[in-house]
Amino acid sequence: MDPQQRLLMMYVWKAIEDAGYSAKRIAGTKTGIFTGTLGSGYQTLINKAGLPVEGYTMTGIVPSVGPNRMSYFLDIHGPSEPVETACSSSLVAIHRAVKAIETGDCDMAVAGGVNTIVTPEGHIGFQKAGMLSEDGRCKTFSDQADGYVRGEGAGMIVLKKLSEAEHDRDHIYGLIRGTAENHGGRSASLTAPNPQAQTDVLKSAYQKAGIHPSTITYIEAHGTRH
Repeated sequence: MDPQQRLLMMYVWKAIEDAGYSAKRIAGTKTGIFTGTLGSGYQTLINKAGLPVEGYTMTGIVPSVGPNRMSYFLDIHGPSEPVETACSSSLVAIHRAVKAIETGDCDMAVAGGVNTIVTPEGHIGFQKAGMLSEDGRCKTFSDQADGYVRGEGAGMIVLKKLSEAEHDRDHIYGLIRGTAENHGGRSASLTAPNPQAQTDVLKSAYQKAGIHPSTITYIEAHGTRH
């Protein structure tokens, strides 16, 4: 089994426990799972090791099986989807979870992401494409920015409507006021950000949240080279 699937299972379980729920309590409910994921390179390791293809090989590496496996294990009936939009995968997964709750496709959702790097091929390719920082440091807002730094990790959160969370006396870590999603279309290159498109998506999120940008006191940004 791809280590990403194992980590996904562990952290979905941890998130549910942290939210004060048990597997028995959510079984049969419209709980969804939305997980950002990228290819880990595990298939390459299997090929290099010369391991035979078994009946469980594909279910152990296909991205869709990660969230589906947990939905099966927990017997939950909301949407169960992997999301792969490169660096934004986890945020888009949360955005999809929010929308699914708003439309009634699910009553509660576990959303987040997982990323592992188990082979060097992806790193080599990104380096040759000039995407990675030479000194291993992200300098996003500096004119010395020369690339980003890859990382591994996993994180999941449990989402519900605020009114229902308050009614159920859940412990609440935070409130998502608004989310938005778009694409840069044709920019400087296939992988280059589009500043105007990024401005537009931020404006959309602020409008949906009903807040003015001047009231923002903390921003966690993505560390690209541009």
